[in-house]
Amino acid sequence: VISATILEHWFNVFQGRSNWAEVNYFYPHVRSLANTDGYFIVGVIYSPFRQLGFDPFYSAELANMVVKSVGFIGMYWMCRRVFSMPFHWALLAALLFTLNNGMTVHSSRSQLATVAFTPFMVILLWRAALAIKQNDFAKARLSGGLAGLLFGAWCLTCFYAAWFFLYFFIVFGIIAVIISGKSGLALIKEQFTSHAGSYLLVLMVSLLALAPFLYAFLPKSQETGVREYSESLAFTVPPENVLQLGHENIFVGKAYNEVLLSIKPDYLPTHEYYNTGFGILLFVIFVIAAVRITRQDRKNNRLIFSLMLATAITWLSTLNVDGHSLWYAVFHSIPGAKALRVVSAYYVFLALPVIVISVHYLMMRLLPTLLALVLSALLIVEELNAPTLGLVRQAEIKRIALTKMPPSACKAFYTSGWSDQTALSGPAEIYAHNVSAMLIAQQLDIPTVNGIASFMAPDWDFANPNKQDYDARVRSYASKNNVQGLCRLDLNDKTWDVVDPATIRIVPVDLSVFEKSAWPGGVASFTGLSGAEPWGRWSSGKVVQFTFTEPLPKKFALHLTGHAFADNGGKNFEVIL
Repeated sequence: VISATILEHWFNVFQGRSNWAEVNYFYPHVRSLANTDGYFIVGVIYSPFRQLGFDPFYSAELANMVVKSVGFIGMYWMCRRVFSMPFHWALLAALLFTLNNGMTVHSSRSQLATVAFTPFMVILLWRAALAIKQNDFAKARLSGGLAGLLFGAWCLTCFYAAWFFLYFFIVFGIIAVIISGKSGLALIKEQFTSHAGSYLLVLMVSLLALAPFLYAFLPKSQETGVREYSESLAFTVPPENVLQLGHENIFVGKAYNEVLLSIKPDYLPTHEYYNTGFGILLFVIFVIAAVRITRQDRKNNRLIFSLMLATAITWLSTLNVDGHSLWYAVFHSIPGAKALRVVSAYYVFLALPVIVISVHYLMMRLLPTLLALVLSALLIVEELNAPTLGLVRQAEIKRIALTKMPPSACKAFYTSGWSDQTALSGPAEIYAHNVSAMLIAQQLDIPTVNGIASFMAPDWDFANPNKQDYDARVRSYASKNNVQGLCRLDLNDKTWDVVDPATIRIVPVDLSVFEKSAWPGGVASFTGLSGAEPWGRWSSGKVVQFTFTEPLPKKFALHLTGHAFADNGGKNFEVIL
């Protein structure tokens, strides 16, 4: 639903109804597109299907099919042109790339499927490099400029996938320069000098293409902050997960997990991206190929050797051995790494070079036809899975169907919780009402204060919508952010209420700290605290503020019980009356 929401945003943009950087949620915070991936290229593909009359969910799925097809065609073309593979081996590589377990098992993360653009980036850069070598200035500028435009659009589509390519390309480039030796360095210097104008033009085009991404995402990263290394470390890959395809994998995943549990009974996957590993046969062939390339092809085929080393080095950087990972160096040295959390998702990208190297090795072995067919079939079979499909299209369409339009006074809105909120999928107390609000906001072209994203708005406090204090939390947010013309949409009966800021209801708040007080007043509202949990509450903002129904007594003792964690440990705090 979140994916469909952002894609619907682009449909509205192309119709002239919306500002491209504002996605109508987390209102009134600006550049809200940057709270998560931007989906730009997928939105370009999605919009014609919407124009043809398909609903948002059909259109999103059709757009995904186009993206997958682009990846298949691109991989085949790249293997033919760049790596000189014959038809049947290039076809095998394209099939393996398209069916890759790590990509398809996370098909709900449609932005990750944009690794499909990688082969076209490789082809464009390859054509530019050949043109420079042949002193074809026009072709070099055209191919390089198109690569820059594609990378800028890719960043605005899925920063993860684009950054994965950038990281790999940086490591590959360093390796290629090192192994080229002094003669290679001299040639690079000569070509750079003679093609300085072309390089400068391509750089300018690339920066221009990146401008929308930087405009939206750079200020947002300063507002919401970047990741802590501990967050990224938690998503690095333990050795046992290198070959982990997950229980969804039909032929290999379950058997692998049974063997793994017999060896390590306390093994437990720690997050949803635990299953992005490589197929066992594919990885074995890759390792054998890496040994062979190191021994025999190091000088004869520098492209394959550089590709293999970059693959091995970047793969090793993702491993977590006893709580230690080389990702620490990546996190602190590669630009943009601090925006990433799910390191294991890199395997979705890394599947491409692993497949290329493995298929290249099989091609060079000149295998008998029958053996080649058997190995190809086994490689394909071990990628097949049955991903969890959680969306019931008709149910979601019903959820966003409105029987009444909002009153003309509504300039922004928030939603109630669903009556069956806790029965819905995901962390329902956080997601269900927020995602419905997001898609309804696109449908109405009216912003909502609700929302959910990778990076939350700094004062977001809209979980647990069926708790007593939810309306008070929303209205406190609206008051703080000067939201005018706020309305409430009841998701269950689709009725609208205009919220009058002058008559904010006093909502009882269950705060045990006041239970034993002789003071007759109570809490009218508060900000900066989470909803009540079994153990208590936690502060969700830099400031916790209470508004009381009665003036506080002139003299009283205040007792606070709590503890700090993470960066707040050992710091002072102030109580201001």
